[in-house]
Amino acid sequence: MGEIAEKLKIGSFTRTDAAHLLDYILTEIPPRRIAAAHRHPEPPEQEGLEVYPRDVFDIPLSGVKHILRGTGRERCEENLRPGEALFTPSESWKLPLWDSPHELFCLVYSADFLRCTYVDYSSPDPEKRRPVCTHFYHTSAAPTPALRKLLHLLAEVDDETAAADLARALFRLTRSFLTNDTQSRTGKAERTFQEIRQYMAENFCLPLTREETAAYFQLNPNYLSRLFRQRSGSSFSEILRSMRLEHAAFLLRATDLLVDEITLQCGYQSTPFFTSAFHRHFGLPPGQYRLKHKKASGDNADS
Repeated sequence: MGEIAEKLKIGSFTRTDAAHLLDYILTEIPPRRIAAAHRHPEPPEQEGLEVYPRDVFDIPLSGVKHILRGTGRERCEENLRPGEALFTPSESWKLPLWDSPHELFCLVYSADFLRCTYVDYSSPDPEKRRPVCTHFYHTSAAPTPALRKLLHLLAEVDDETAAADLARALFRLTRSFLTNDTQSRTGKAERTFQEIRQYMAENFCLPLTREETAAYFQLNPNYLSRLFRQRSGSSFSEILRSMRLEHAAFLLRATDLLVDEITLQCGYQSTPFFTSAFHRHFGLPPGQYRLKHKKASGDNADS
């Protein structure tokens, strides 16, 4: 753990730990400036590029976080320090550069959960720094409409000072949302379910199976199936398929990748099988889905 995490006595990264970090941000390093990522211009073809179908905040706790982002007009390098943050709206891009020591707190606002993550990249020894998040907390509830409203406003505002005011309001509301989250009352089963979902979200491009995933978490496959039914009302395969197809839809909207390439990136081995699954899920085959959304995007740009 880095200096700030040790100061706050962050442990296994529970709901309380995430709330403590938000308290620290609001009282000790309240955001004065919010930079915003954009989907334009086109990102560089470089390893480490991140494009999420979710709204994300990167908040440095110590040191300097170096990130490349699009501004809508040009590519821009940011050296973010405590008191600053980067907001990456859904379907925009950023390229984190791991070239200086820092601690980072991230808030990922998904449609059905909030993920809080802590990254320690602060070791004075470069050989010991790892750009890997091993400390995260998932809420059991989806972000509230009020949180969604603030995120929408942040995506629309151009002024960095106004964005900072909105970000502070968002962080205060997020702090309250964490306090009311039910995960702390649902115990080990809920935490296990959220950890498995996180694992699936990070590995759905691989040929995951229920049995292999259960083995990874040292669980009985039948218990894993019951856990998913009890916690989500859906099966393991249904949630995995939804993750893959939602990501495929995002790639069709945001990139010019061939359908064969998207098939492989989303964990499918057969393009006809992928096309059939996509058609059943969205009501259109991939090619028609892309044309529909490209046309809608062009119409919006002309208006």
